[in-house]
Amino acid sequence: MDIAYHMKINPPSAKKTSAYKKLHLLIWAVLLSTIMSCFGGKLFGKSISGYGWIVPLLVACASLLKGPRGFKFPLMIWLPWVSVVVLYQLFSEAENSFQRSIMLVTPLVIGVATSRIYLDEKSLQLFFNLCRLMAGALIMIVLYKTKLLFSGMLPFATGLAPEVITGSILCVIFASSYVLGSKKDIAWWASVAVIPVIAVTRMGMIASALSLPLTFAPMKIAKRFAFMALIAVFGLSFFYTDRVQQKMFYSGEGRIEDMKWDNPDFATSGRKLVWESMEAGIADSPWFGHGANSSEALVSSITGGLTHPHNDWLRLAYDYGYFGAVIFGMSVTAQIIHALKKALSSMGNAKILFYAGASSMIIFMLFMITDNIILYASFFGNLQFTVLGLAYGAYRQSASRVKSASHPRKLRIKW
Repeated sequence: MDIAYHMKINPPSAKKTSAYKKLHLLIWAVLLSTIMSCFGGKLFGKSISGYGWIVPLLVACASLLKGPRGFKFPLMIWLPWVSVVVLYQLFSEAENSFQRSIMLVTPLVIGVATSRIYLDEKSLQLFFNLCRLMAGALIMIVLYKTKLLFSGMLPFATGLAPEVITGSILCVIFASSYVLGSKKDIAWWASVAVIPVIAVTRMGMIASALSLPLTFAPMKIAKRFAFMALIAVFGLSFFYTDRVQQKMFYSGEGRIEDMKWDNPDFATSGRKLVWESMEAGIADSPWFGHGANSSEALVSSITGGLTHPHNDWLRLAYDYGYFGAVIFGMSVTAQIIHALKKALSSMGNAKILFYAGASSMIIFMLFMITDNIILYASFFGNLQFTVLGLAYGAYRQSASRVKSASHPRKLRIKW
């Protein structure tokens, strides 16, 4: 085919324009579905949080169906884990196992699809602006649900787990952005980090607070310790408030040293009984588990209705055995290392995204200890892997800028 004719019908700008539109479609799908999932409620008789993972998944699949090539996401890192999920699903007889298996891989599909998008600094900056708008909307949802603006009093009990978990991934983004030069994002970080304080969510407070001092973004050691000390002071003073005391202890009163698993006064919200039962079940089949989503039936039989164990590490070990849990842990670790290596050869917004993506895995693993975040694609996973996908999508341009900066071209004079 004549090259001039090919360029005429397929100009370079056409691909960029098309990809730019896909960028907005997929990002809007993720951000809007996430914030709507936090708002909650039902639509057409179904939970909005259900649409929160299905809609972005469909948009991502539609993008990938146009052609399997062009993605820059390191899929090989996650293929062992995906293979485990697929293999176990093929032989699973547990109720809802197919849906749970799809939910486990949904964030990865979104990350792969997002990494195909053409990006520049301007479009990446738009993403950060959308995250700030999202943070503002999240705060308004919290104020509305707690009626804090009307009563002026903090509630003793809330149902703000979705808002807390979504806020934590935003904290990670703002922390990396702040460290790498956007000083205003420390205010956004603080405003979102206060959400678990309002909600009195224990792991949420820990994870959101630590997202700043434990960020992988390059921060001086002294500054990290300063933030840790400041967080410790605020945390200790908050621990002895009536709201936290009633959350932590059945008697409504206790000390730091009383937070022991064997202390009958330590409030575990029923987790102790569920976890002990799951540990006993894991001992029955430790290496290869009981099958995909088999933990749901066990938890339901103990709680009389609840289906999640509020500990994803135990869930993985019970369903997939130590074999599956270790493979998952290795994939997470490999993803952190890979993202950090890419961050070192990136510049600008791509660098922020790589550090945020790597740091999000730390917060993710913390929540796995006491919550069901591995299935919370609507609140955490979709946005988490969108961040990683955007980073990989922008890497090629960013890396070339780093190379140009380290090896400047010689001045050439045209006569």
